[in-house]
Amino acid sequence: MNRSRWSGFTLIELLVVLVISALLAGMVVHAIRKVQTAAHHSSCWENLHRAPFVFTLPVAVPAPPSADFRVRHDLIVKDIPTGSKKVCVWFWLPDDDEAQKILDLKVSTAPKDYRVTRDAQNGHRYLFTEVSDPKGTLLLGTEFALRRQAIAVDLDPMKAESLTDAHRKLFAEYLRRDCPNMEVNDAVEKLANRICGDETNVVKQIYRLYDYLVESTHHYSKPGAPKSSGLGSVNYCLDSKGGGCTDQHALFIALARARGIPTRLHFGSRLQAKNEGKDHDPGYRCWVTYFVPNYGWVPMDVSAGNTTPKEKDRYWSGLDERRIRFLEGRDLELNPKQQGPRVNLLIVAYVEVDGKPHTKFERVLHFHEVRDARN
Repeated sequence: MNRSRWSGFTLIELLVVLVISALLAGMVVHAIRKVQTAAHHSSCWENLHRAPFVFTLPVAVPAPPSADFRVRHDLIVKDIPTGSKKVCVWFWLPDDDEAQKILDLKVSTAPKDYRVTRDAQNGHRYLFTEVSDPKGTLLLGTEFALRRQAIAVDLDPMKAESLTDAHRKLFAEYLRRDCPNMEVNDAVEKLANRICGDETNVVKQIYRLYDYLVESTHHYSKPGAPKSSGLGSVNYCLDSKGGGCTDQHALFIALARARGIPTRLHFGSRLQAKNEGKDHDPGYRCWVTYFVPNYGWVPMDVSAGNTTPKEKDRYWSGLDERRIRFLEGRDLELNPKQQGPRVNLLIVAYVEVDGKPHTKFERVLHFHEVRDARN
């Protein structure tokens, strides 16, 4: 019988030897890898135990600054014409939001039939009263505790998502291009495109617009700056290169909306340390919020960035704690509905006498900071 041989082995025997050798080699390699893996794990655990502060200690993030205040807020409606039949008053009334809590609110002075109403569109509250056959003056007053927290949003352009058609439908009201005194006209459109160019990232566009306004327009409180228009006018701010806070923010809102970025307008007052313990009228301060996908609504105060250059970077995406918010929006239909036209700006109060706007009123605010409120 003929048999094929290779160096003294049959072909079948040679194949068996090769298969066995391969199996043994595989087992050896697997064992070596297990030893290496165990050694690596041992080394990692040893490093963890040697440097626990790197891996195990939590990083403490400072809480945003906060402040507590006791506030008294009064309105005096004066010079009501003799023989008037009816006076209606809508007075600022604070409410809770993401940055403030209103505690122990009470109406300290008001006609007996006052009531609290809420704006149907923007959600803020009014202290409303209606008085028949008014005599002389009319007084309304509130007292409350305020807990206010600063806001600081750390925006990262890489984490901001793009605005979608769904966002634009949802926030259509905050993209209006025809809001009185905040119209998106050709001049606004051209300026917005010149500032932002081909940039499409929401965060980067917002900062470019903010930087332009802070550097190129000026709040009326600065020496040599234009006075306030009293209207909150985009055209006035464009022509005068500044004005009141409402003029500056009207321009910002129009520019942002020209780029398709939703924006909202808010009104309140600052609680400056120099006025603590005084009966005074602090005036008002407005600011905006803009919408950034993946972050939500972000606050900005152009006027604060303009008047305090060292804190410019703070106010493009944050607010301080020494303020109180009362109201949102403009071009308002009140609740209950006023007899006169829509209200362009409701600053402190809106008053009607026999269905006609009445502007003879004064405001007094008194506050104390409660420094041990949380101890």
